[in-house]
Amino acid sequence: MSTAEFPSARVDIVAFAPTEFFHCQHCEMVWHQIGVGQAIHAEQRSSGLLPPELESEYREISEWARDAAVAYGSRLVIRIIDAASIEGVWWALRHRIRRFPAFFVDGGAWIDGFDRSRLDAAVAARVGGKPSPVPADGRRREPTRIA
Repeated sequence: MSTAEFPSARVDIVAFAPTEFFHCQHCEMVWHQIGVGQAIHAEQRSSGLLPPELESEYREISEWARDAAVAYGSRLVIRIIDAASIEGVWWALRHRIRRFPAFFVDGGAWIDGFDRSRLDAAVAARVGGKPSPVPADGRRREPTRIA
């Protein structure tokens, strides 16, 4: 059975994420060539871009994302949106997010806060390990969204 026969899903994660600052592409090349750029970025990473509790939460979310990517492969697309970015603020306003992180499974299931078991169940319900039903006419039906 090919992976094309399985349904796929997208998980959008709105969370506080570590942010690194870079120069323009040309300047980054120069900084890299003279050996300064890598040291600056390493210092940014080690300086604690997030408070310890948010860093710990982000690490847990990252571990879940890696595990889910291994389990579902190309059937699952995961996108992390920094809550402090312009796009993150837009998501918060549009969906009335009051607590981060927030997880959207195919835009239908909204999970407020990081609860690994609820998130796993929502993704499994959407993607699962079984192929989606194919009607007798051979055309694929659009899978239903999780409400």
